[in-house]
Amino acid sequence: MLDKGFKGKKKFDFKKWITGGNSKLYLGLIIVVFLFLMISLRTVIRMHEENIRDEVESSTEAVTEDVTQEESQDSNYVANNLVYCIKINKSENIAIIYKMDDNNEYTIPVKAFSVSVNEDTPLGETFISKKSLWWKVSDVSFCRYASKLDNSEVLYSASYFYNDTPNSLNKSSYNNIGNPSIDGSIHMTVANARWIYENCGINTPVYISDDLQLDEGLELEQFNKVSSGYVDPTDEKSNSRK
Repeated sequence: MLDKGFKGKKKFDFKKWITGGNSKLYLGLIIVVFLFLMISLRTVIRMHEENIRDEVESSTEAVTEDVTQEESQDSNYVANNLVYCIKINKSENIAIIYKMDDNNEYTIPVKAFSVSVNEDTPLGETFISKKSLWWKVSDVSFCRYASKLDNSEVLYSASYFYNDTPNSLNKSSYNNIGNPSIDGSIHMTVANARWIYENCGINTPVYISDDLQLDEGLELEQFNKVSSGYVDPTDEKSNSRK
């Protein structure tokens, strides 16, 4: 039996509250609070963006100043692997390596050696554009320590019969060094091809002409032909494993 004296909790009538006499006042207050919050949020966001922009500008100015100082201090700097140039006399089949002097000119002769230049090799200036430890010349011919030139020629060793096999030297290709190439591009001993590969970086200039002469006091490296065996005699690594 229900207790007649019990009074249930009065349910809140939201609809009545909204449509009541004070509804416009409540709505106005809600709008004012909403606008205040939006304005405050926009102000905070704007201040945060300004702080970030100021930090970025300060950092950029500092970096720019450092870079400017470095550029002014190192304006004459040249990487070690770009201080050389290679000059080749096509008609005489010789190559000379020059080093850059204090005026950034290639005037210091380093070494001169015999090469084997293909008769179709174009004259003029080019540069090293690619490197490869082994270069496939044909299905049965490979060369070592290749430095490809932008004119499509390649500086590399005498040819080998098998890829990645230093004891498969083509003696005819090797013994032809000092004469026009019989198997394409520009050949030399393994030692000289490796020297260029390791010391002359990408973009090293290469000049090919018909009138290059040896500098006074610079001697051409001695070249000895091979009569037996299939290892380049200048290949220190392979010869040390015998």
